[in-house]
Amino acid sequence: MSLTNPTQPDAPIPGANYTSDTRNYPWHRPPDITDVDEALEHIMERLTETDDGMRYMSLIETGSTIASIADIVVTLAIGRGKFTPDFAVLIAGPVARILEIMAKSYKIKYDLGIDEKDNYTTSVVYKQILKSSHPKKVEENTEDSSSTEDLPEEEGGLMSAVSEEEQASMLGYDVEEVEENE
Repeated sequence: MSLTNPTQPDAPIPGANYTSDTRNYPWHRPPDITDVDEALEHIMERLTETDDGMRYMSLIETGSTIASIADIVVTLAIGRGKFTPDFAVLIAGPVARILEIMAKSYKIKYDLGIDEKDNYTTSVVYKQILKSSHPKKVEENTEDSSSTEDLPEEEGGLMSAVSEEEQASMLGYDVEEVEENE
């Protein structure tokens, strides 16, 4: 509630967002920088000539990853209207490399944030498991895996073919009507 008029709420007027000028925000205007070299030069200036670089180095020293700091740097530049989000994705790698070089020069131990191990099991592991549980079946299958003649016919599944009688019953025909039509 408003202090000046207790009967009027402080909420915005419905539809006010449709009448406001959105060009007031930097990210709603065309970007200031559209060249990769110019963007990296701007980032380098921000990191070396202002206190931002040392703040980011402190964050890296406390355990933040370089990938997350690079994300912060390009997101802030988007918010300031320096470049677009898709352009930020393009320069995120070089920005991370700049941060890595800075961390090395200050002798700061860092984590890139991209050293995750693959979280899937390879086919080699599955083959070893199959060999240990069914040694004869695996050997037979590996010798002649291209032959499908010996495979048993599947009994049916969701998309398997059905007999004419079953198809007719699914369509609502009587079995005798199908035989008369043939």
